[in-house]
Amino acid sequence: MTNPTNTFLHTLSNIAQHNDHRFGVVFNGECDWQNSSVLTFLQDVNSQTIFQVGGDPFDGVTHVQVKKGQQLLGRECQILVCDFREQFDANSFSAALGALIGGGLLLVIPPKTEESEEGMDSAFGKRWLASNFAKLFSISQDDEQLAQLYTRNTLPEKLTQPDCFDRFEQQKTAIELVKKIVTGHRKRPLILTADRGRGKSSTLGIAAAQLLAERNGLNIIVTAPSVKAVEPVFSHATERLETCEVVNATHIRHQGGSLRFVAPDELLKSKPNCDFLLVDEAAAIPIPMLKSMVDVYHRMVFSTTVHGYEGSGRGFGLKFEAWLSEHRPGWKGYKLEQPIRWNNHDPLERWLFDCFLLNNDLSPCDLPALNAIEQGDVSVYGTNYLELVELSKADCLANPEKLQQCFALLVDAHYQTSPNDLIQFLNNPAIHLYAAWQQDDCLGCMLVTEEGGLDIELITQIQIGRRRPLGHLAPILMANQFGSTQAAKSRCVRVMRIAVSNRHQSLGIGSWMLDKLSEQTDQADYLATSFGATSELISFWRHNEFVPVHIGHQRDQASGCHSVLMVKPLNENAQGWIGQLQGHFERSYCFLMSGSFTSLETDMVRALLPSNAESVSEFEIQLIRNYVDGGNSYDSIGFSVLKLILLNNVRDDKRLKSKLSGAIGSSVLDSGISDLLIAKVVQQKGWGTCVEQFNLVGRKQAEAQFRLDVDVLLSNLQCK
Repeated sequence: MTNPTNTFLHTLSNIAQHNDHRFGVVFNGECDWQNSSVLTFLQDVNSQTIFQVGGDPFDGVTHVQVKKGQQLLGRECQILVCDFREQFDANSFSAALGALIGGGLLLVIPPKTEESEEGMDSAFGKRWLASNFAKLFSISQDDEQLAQLYTRNTLPEKLTQPDCFDRFEQQKTAIELVKKIVTGHRKRPLILTADRGRGKSSTLGIAAAQLLAERNGLNIIVTAPSVKAVEPVFSHATERLETCEVVNATHIRHQGGSLRFVAPDELLKSKPNCDFLLVDEAAAIPIPMLKSMVDVYHRMVFSTTVHGYEGSGRGFGLKFEAWLSEHRPGWKGYKLEQPIRWNNHDPLERWLFDCFLLNNDLSPCDLPALNAIEQGDVSVYGTNYLELVELSKADCLANPEKLQQCFALLVDAHYQTSPNDLIQFLNNPAIHLYAAWQQDDCLGCMLVTEEGGLDIELITQIQIGRRRPLGHLAPILMANQFGSTQAAKSRCVRVMRIAVSNRHQSLGIGSWMLDKLSEQTDQADYLATSFGATSELISFWRHNEFVPVHIGHQRDQASGCHSVLMVKPLNENAQGWIGQLQGHFERSYCFLMSGSFTSLETDMVRALLPSNAESVSEFEIQLIRNYVDGGNSYDSIGFSVLKLILLNNVRDDKRLKSKLSGAIGSSVLDSGISDLLIAKVVQQKGWGTCVEQFNLVGRKQAEAQFRLDVDVLLSNLQCK
């Protein structure tokens, strides 16, 4: 007897192969029926490459655990089986789909749905997935006849494909553009962008291999936020260099040249010589670090993913490209749009973006009062035209277009926003989504989570390092690192993500949302935020009355930044213990900056300078004047100059707060605290290190510049 399920799958597979598209099929029924249906089809196509994510592995498949889909990156399969009956991981699933090539089928065994979960908060994620899985081809245990399957699923039409179609045409162009950076004029970098499946990594690997083969002794360095990100680059390069010497997974040699990986922080610290620098997944690297790379290296390619679970959105492009246009006006950009692994308009790719809200194409909206806002009248704008609304999980399921607008902003603004963030929000009742609406347009949004309120017994275990419960990042950090019982007992609302549309940034909307959150949060004692810190972000949070209390000693693997924890008290009780933590951080600040954080970027050191300082006596001022005029030595005035730096910072901080009535950045004040002063006095670097860091001729020139910078500090002090 003909198996109708198998017949339908083979028919769909034939259409997929003809169109070079991918299709997804969901099996709804009892476990035994699901297993037998999938197994029967796999046995009929055992000549094809089959990958499986989750569940017990079927015979003849390459199997990875449900959270390990990233292990399939860079590999290819004709059939992908995903068993989500016991567990689901959106990031893993999204990554694994990149391995399924055109002509292939995705076979999904969906999560179990318990009747008792209907209407419960914990079921929102499953309900979202179920509604989206329903948009794929569906096979039910009740479909006993082929006619029923065709009634349920309208098969796609076969496409007419031109004979001259070349899916590698764009990649060939990109390879030549990458190679031209080495042979063409200096200081003309290339930005290469692509959606997933467009061959970005293979482009870099192929171009590197061709360059090594064509030019003896060429030294190429590739940097990226993680080693994992560049593994495909090296695999493609190695495949095309038959005689290359493989030193390790991220270092190969050929004809006296080499291709090797160097982490971004190590690259800027040691500044190794190279003829060509490739920066992969550049949007995950802080822009200040990218700028420093541009200053050091003159032949560069930046590449980054636009969509997908590691997508960057337009925020990176707008900011970095604007800076490049000013400092490297000859830069070029190229976007790989033609998929290599599947045909254009792939149904499964479109479904994936819709399911996890990865489309960040934001349509600009018209603002009735935009002219007034651009003049800085933020308070009027917020009162008359904006409304901060919490979107409940039920609202999001009933109005997915609202959730789409919010996540479009988050994907656009935050490199690390991922499919798991969406599912986590829907599943976790402690996570809330707030959005700033101007009529039907979302101009900004925040993801926040409730933390704290822990009991004394658990807090004691946290303080001595025996427990670290999930979901309480800020309270646990302060309880463990500072022994703060109050931080863990108190109720906290932590801002996980905040984003404002690119068109409406620098208008104070982000600050307005935080003000409204402070007003609307009546159950919390304090607000908190933790992020991969840049000087710009620290300035924003400080402007909104958050104070830094901790900086992580290791750089975050994804962002390349040190994480900073900042908090804001919402009542007098929290103000007391937060003041203690802030005081501890500021008292230990100079010790940390001259020790564990001596390699921290100078703009970060400046952004974190304490907000209180000792006065500088007339005796010390006279000593400093003598030094500026060529007398005494650095050692006799170094500590006094440190006090002078801190005093300048405090006074500038007060002036900045008094002038900032609108958006952060609307008034720029020159503190006079130069990078050289930060490096030499605050971080206590040696003269030789300063000479190298600031490209000076020698100690004599360095100290001459240092005296000039100290003189500026003295002048600023007199003017304030």
